[in-house]
Amino acid sequence: MGVGRDLGFPRMQGNVEGAVVRMDDRGSLPFRRLVVSSILALSVCLSFVASAVGASFGVEPGSVSTTALNADGTIDSQASSHPFTYTVSFALNTNAEARSVGGELRDVLVDLPRGFVGDPLAVPRCSRQDFEGLEPQCSPSTQVGILRVSLPEIHAIATGPIYNMVPPPGVAAQLGFSGSGFVALEDGTPRTEEGYGLRITTNSVPLEVTKITATIWGVPASPGHNGERGRAFGKPGAEEPTDAPVLPFLTLPAECTAPLATTVSVDSKLDPGHFVSETAYSLDAGGQQTALVGCGAVPFSPRVSAAPTGRNAGNPTGLEFTLGLPNEGLLSPNGITETEPEKIEVALPEGITANPSAAVGLVGCSEAQFHAEAIDTAAGQGCPEASKIGSIVAHSPLLEEPIEGALYMATPYANPSKTLVGLYVVARAAERGVLIKQAGRVIPDPVTGQLVTTFEGLPPLPYSGFTLRFREGARSLLVTPPGCGSYKTVSKLTPFSNPAQAYEVDSYFQIEHGVQGGTCPAGGAPPFDPSMAAGTVNNAAGAYSTLGLSVERKDGEQEITGFATQLPPGLSGNLSGIPFCGEAEIKRAEQQSGSEAETSSACPAASQIGHTVAEAGVGAVLAQTPGKLYLAGPFEGASFSVVDVTSAKVGPFDLGTVVVHLPLRIDPITAQVSIPAGPADQIPHIIKGIVIHLRDIRVYVDRPDFTLNPTSCAPMSIGATVVGSGQSFASSADDVPTPLSGRFQAADCASLAFKPTFKVSVSGKNNRRNGASLKVKLTYPKDALGKDANIRAVKVNLPKQLPSRLTTLQKACTARQFEANPAGCPAASKVGTATAVTPILPVPLTGPAYFVSHGGAKFPELVIVLQGYGITIQLHGETFINEHTNITSSTFRTVPDQPVTSFELSLPQGPNSALAAIGNLCAAKLAMPTAFTGQNGAAVKQNTPIVVTGCPKHKATKHKAKHKKVGKAARRGRTARR
Repeated sequence: MGVGRDLGFPRMQGNVEGAVVRMDDRGSLPFRRLVVSSILALSVCLSFVASAVGASFGVEPGSVSTTALNADGTIDSQASSHPFTYTVSFALNTNAEARSVGGELRDVLVDLPRGFVGDPLAVPRCSRQDFEGLEPQCSPSTQVGILRVSLPEIHAIATGPIYNMVPPPGVAAQLGFSGSGFVALEDGTPRTEEGYGLRITTNSVPLEVTKITATIWGVPASPGHNGERGRAFGKPGAEEPTDAPVLPFLTLPAECTAPLATTVSVDSKLDPGHFVSETAYSLDAGGQQTALVGCGAVPFSPRVSAAPTGRNAGNPTGLEFTLGLPNEGLLSPNGITETEPEKIEVALPEGITANPSAAVGLVGCSEAQFHAEAIDTAAGQGCPEASKIGSIVAHSPLLEEPIEGALYMATPYANPSKTLVGLYVVARAAERGVLIKQAGRVIPDPVTGQLVTTFEGLPPLPYSGFTLRFREGARSLLVTPPGCGSYKTVSKLTPFSNPAQAYEVDSYFQIEHGVQGGTCPAGGAPPFDPSMAAGTVNNAAGAYSTLGLSVERKDGEQEITGFATQLPPGLSGNLSGIPFCGEAEIKRAEQQSGSEAETSSACPAASQIGHTVAEAGVGAVLAQTPGKLYLAGPFEGASFSVVDVTSAKVGPFDLGTVVVHLPLRIDPITAQVSIPAGPADQIPHIIKGIVIHLRDIRVYVDRPDFTLNPTSCAPMSIGATVVGSGQSFASSADDVPTPLSGRFQAADCASLAFKPTFKVSVSGKNNRRNGASLKVKLTYPKDALGKDANIRAVKVNLPKQLPSRLTTLQKACTARQFEANPAGCPAASKVGTATAVTPILPVPLTGPAYFVSHGGAKFPELVIVLQGYGITIQLHGETFINEHTNITSSTFRTVPDQPVTSFELSLPQGPNSALAAIGNLCAAKLAMPTAFTGQNGAAVKQNTPIVVTGCPKHKATKHKAKHKKVGKAARRGRTARR
């Protein structure tokens, strides 16, 4: 039996052997029915009595037997052969009176071995109309066997033919037994959840039965059965030929691994629904359990075709998979039937990848929903419609109707394979009661994204072929390879007859055009032409604003694997009061699921500075994944970093979190912020074997009062380098960096004030040995942030009384040493200290001032190194000594466009002071010509007075004292006269 093939045990009716019946009035049908009814009532009473004394209903131990025979009476043990007869027999527990104990038989279930099939289309079928009545009028050509039933009520054995019936709706196949008013019908259906073995069901046995023997003919039209054909017509032993085609009705399984198991289950009329079972195994001639033999002779010649439905490179596509089986030997009485595959493994070629767009709007089908699928389940009552991803159509030579159904996406990890990607096939031939349910799995290669799909435990039922078709369109499941050419799909099929060997079947397809039907990519490598857009929402100079940046590529282009950017000078962030997302928290974020990242991020909420949106997939519909941007501490040698924690959760798939950790470098000269090019695969393009097909990244740095615009309105740019994956995204060796640039310019700089306050002082206690000291202090108004332009350049001229000290200049640190490590510079080159306070950092920046020599005729620079909060800023002042006037000037041409509350520089006295002194500074009136240039172009030029501190107080002279006394006397005289 198989899909639609029925074997079973008829509901006993037919000729009665051994019974003595007088053919007088008592032989009339009403009388016989009265006798039968009386006996039935008596048997029920006796059953109650037997039950009361503790009798056990069930199958007599050891009574179940199954035998497949050849025409010569020998045991047929050849796998996939068509036996001459197949007999199943069993008996119930009986008492001393040969009556069943514990109640009468009600229902019989016979579970045949997996792979044992019958072909109801191979034999003509008897209609229900011809079958019913006093005697069945079924044609002898519809007979498929003989049933013998022991009836203890009348001390007789009923014997008669088993007919192949026209099955009612919802039944795959049906057998019927009728004779002398005793009618039994057996329905045959595949056991869907139990390996697709056939179950023969006989319900509501009408009379007490203690033993049943059913013999089914393997080739019913064989002349060898003519002597048994037609016994229902009272012609035992007579030859009854048939004009039906000589076709096999039965086929043995194609497995040789273990003895065939047949289980008989019965329940009683006293305890319906409570079944007791007994199992029998196939035996050899000596009575020992044995498996079938000859599996090596079982043919297996599958045909496979697997190809995308699209022929354009890098495009969304469906997939059509077709398996064909010639069913060799199925219709040959003496042939060996071809086996079916027990396992199918299909490896699509590298380049065909999963499409994240497919997850948009998709839901998973749970195991419970899958198991709820039944022959009469309405659409959506089992697997949700939103989990449907394809269709299946199968054809079997055992059925007139196709088996049709759907392919569903299983809930990730909560499926029988516990895999990320699981599949469910549910197909039905509802008119025949055939239900096929199959779970499969898809394993993506974690490096290449190659997809390998496996179905095992397939139905051992004959089919000529099936076609699986995966969804096409905007949410198609797959993406075609990025290049044109020929591609090979490798299918490995394991037959039931040889589970230790997989047969490889190759199929090929062509990718003929480029993206959307264009030309094929030259040289095999996909193109890469990404675009970028960046800027602030409010571009007012010095104002806070959201910073936005996006990078995008088109379908069919190389995958994005890396990113670097450089912000324009002056575009900075206010770091005051923002905690870092620490290393431990970043590690924890990497372990979170996507759902956890969305609801309870591992990074502190206070460290968030923005959010991101990534769009992935191919085609018009893209999957969006949200992310959060956090400020973090030192990373890869940089003082600061940013961490983007993105939930990789789309539809039913949760791939965890994608944590992209990028260093933030701050240029020590300009204070420009940049993200350098990182290691290979800085931006993951494949997660758990799923190629992301990242189409665009949008970054929004939108923390309030964080991103600060420059105070310069000069045209600038935001630069970026986007790295493409090259021809093979599985290797970084051929990555393609592409530089990009976007225009950036602040506005309304003229509205900014520029009012720095500058004060200078020196000590009057100078001497030749220790030289002179100098202190300067620059301040801005407290509310200058966002209102005032920052300083771009400063030039000061020292008075001639304060020349540079040549002996100190000669001890300047070399540029090589300074660039290697300023701390290694000679102590004599360190000439001062400085402190800068900025409102965008929580701590001041402090550090030494050095003379640094670049060689040649150029005077050493005064370089101020400011450090704090992990930031280092260098202010380079060019030193120039006028050979005619001997006046020293210092010019700081590049001052970072950053807000400063105050700046102080101290050049102290000492053996290696920066300045010398000429004459008595206390006796001189000193001034420092000063020029400040703002980032907005405004200029402030002034002659800054120099305050001389520490000068001694001088005593009054005698002449001045005399005049003071005269003045006092005169004043006293004027007072007296009044």
